[in-house]
Amino acid sequence: MNLEDGQIYYINFKDSLGCEINNIHLGVIFTLPTLKDIVFCVPLTSPKLKHFKTEKDYNNRNYRNVKHFNWQYLKQTDSIALLDQIKTISLKRLLNSYENQDKKIIKLDDYTLKLLKDKIRKYMNFILK
Repeated sequence: MNLEDGQIYYINFKDSLGCEINNIHLGVIFTLPTLKDIVFCVPLTSPKLKHFKTEKDYNNRNYRNVKHFNWQYLKQTDSIALLDQIKTISLKRLLNSYENQDKKIIKLDDYTLKLLKDKIRKYMNFILK
C-alpha cells in the first residue's frame, strides 16, 4: 500500500462498541512512521443538522460554524470528521481508497489537511490537560 497523510479510505469499523462509529465508513488516515501495520484515523460521517449551529449553516455547509469543537466539516467528501473518535487502526481495516468518478484517489487538499491537523492537535491538547 502506498499511504499518504490525508488520504481517504473506506474503513471497516465493525465490532466497535457503544456510541463508537460502526460498520463501514470513510476515514482520513495518517501514517505513523514508527509502525508499519497501523495508521492513525479520523472517522467520517454524513453531515446532519445537529453538527451545525444553525439550519442555514447546515444548508450552506459552513465549516466554520460546526456546533462542537470535536467536529470538522470536510468539503471534499461532504463529511463530518469525528475528532472525538480518532483512533489507531490496523491496515487490515482499510478496504478501498476513496476515488472520484475518474478513478482518481481522493486526498485532502493542503489547506484542509493543515486545518484538520491543527484541530487534532488542539483537541489532543484539550483532552490531555
